Amino acid sequence: MDEVQMRKRNMKLFPIYRQLGWDYIFFYTINFLFLTQVKNINPADVVLIDSFYYLFSIIAQIPSTFIVEFLGRKNSIVLGSILNCLYIVVIIFSRNLFDLILAELISSIAFAIKGCADPSLLNESIPLTKNKSKIFAKINEKGNANYYIINSVSTIIAGILYEVNPYIPHILSFSVLVLATIVSIGFIEPVKSNRKIDKTSTIKQLRDAFKFVLKSERIKSLIVFSCIMTSILGILGTYEVTLLEDLNISPSVIGFIFALLGIISGISTKKQDEFHQKYRNKTLTVLGVSIAVMCIISGLAGVLAKNVKAVIFIILCAFVVKYICSSIYYTLIDKYLTNFSNDKIDTKIFLANNFFRSIISAFFGILASFLLNRLNIAYSMIIVGMVFFILIVITLKYMETRLGLKPEEYSKEELKYDK
Repeated sequence: MDEVQMRKRNMKLFPIYRQLGWDYIFFYTINFLFLTQVKNINPADVVLIDSFYYLFSIIAQIPSTFIVEFLGRKNSIVLGSILNCLYIVVIIFSRNLFDLILAELISSIAFAIKGCADPSLLNESIPLTKNKSKIFAKINEKGNANYYIINSVSTIIAGILYEVNPYIPHILSFSVLVLATIVSIGFIEPVKSNRKIDKTSTIKQLRDAFKFVLKSERIKSLIVFSCIMTSILGILGTYEVTLLEDLNISPSVIGFIFALLGIISGISTKKQDEFHQKYRNKTLTVLGVSIAVMCIISGLAGVLAKNVKAVIFIILCAFVVKYICSSIYYTLIDKYLTNFSNDKIDTKIFLANNFFRSIISAFFGILASFLLNRLNIAYSMIIVGMVFFILIVITLKYMETRLGLKPEEYSKEELKYDK
C-alpha cells in the first residue's frame, strides 16, 4: 500500500480510534463509587491507588520506547489497547487493594505505550506542509470531542445501570475497549520499523533525546507546565466525585452531572483553535490559572453547601469552567509539543513528557491522599487549589522568556528538530 493511502486511512481512522480508546468509557465517575461501595476501598486509598499508577508510569516509560521502536507505532497502539481491556478485567475481579495496584500497573504500561505511539502515529501520517500543526490539532480535536460526547452519554447510562448492577458499567467499558482495539488493527504503520534493535544505539538515542529536552527551553517549559496541569487534573478527577458524594448526591445524579460536563467538554474541544487564536501566548496562562481558581472556589462552596444547598450550583458552575479549560488543554498540549519535533525525536519528547509528568503526579497524588485522610474533602480542595495556583503562577513566570519567541531568537540547537 502506497504512502498516500496510508496517510488517508490513518487520518480517517484516528478520530474513530481516539473517541473509543483515548480513555476508559462507562468508567471514571462510576469506578470511584464501585471501589468505595462495592469493593469497600477507602476514598483516600482510591487517591493513593492513582498515585501508584503514576509511580508505575515512571518505570514504564523507558520500556515503552523500546516497545514502540520494536513493534512500530501501529502494533504498539494495538498492544496498548489490549492491555487497557485487561485492566478492566482485573478491576472487575479484584478482591483487595493489591489486585487494584496490579491493575494500575497494567494501565500504566498501556498508557505509557499509547502516550508515545498515539500522537506519533498521527504526526507521521500527516503530510509535511506548513499547516501540519493545524491538521494535527483538527484531527485530534475531532477524536477528543467525540470521546467527550460518547463518554457523557455513557456516564448517564452508567449511573442508571450502576444502581441496577454495579458490574454492568465495567462490562460495557470492556466492550468499548475491545471495539477500539479492533479499530486500531486497521492502522497502517507510517514509519518503517527496525525489529532488530540495537539496544546500545537506542539507549544512546534516548540519552541524547533527554539531553536535548533538558536543554531546550521551549520543550522544558511545556513539560514543566504539563506536569503541574496533569497533577491537578488527576487529583480533581477523584476529588470532584468525592465532593459530590460527600454532599449526599446519588450515583445516578452524579452520573448525569458528569455526563453534562462531558458534553460541555466535547463542545469546548472543538473551540480549541478559536481559543488559541484569541489568547495566543496567554492561552496556557488562562487555562492553568482558571483551573486552580475553580478548584479553590469548589472547595469554599463545598464548606458552605452542607448548610446552604443552593451553593451546590456554584460548585457545578466551577466544574463547568474547569471542564472547558481541561478539554482545551488536552488538545493543545500535544499540538504544542509536536510543533518542535520530527520523526527522529517525537516519540522521545512524548516519552520525556510522560516520564516527568508521572513523577510529579505521583508525588502530588500521595500528598492529596494524605490530605484527604486527615481533612474534609472541601478543605482538601481549597488547599490543593491554593498550592497549584502558586505553582502555576511560578511556572508561567518561568515560561515568559522561554516560550513563544520569534524563530530568530532561538539558538540553532533549539531549532534542530523543528519540521
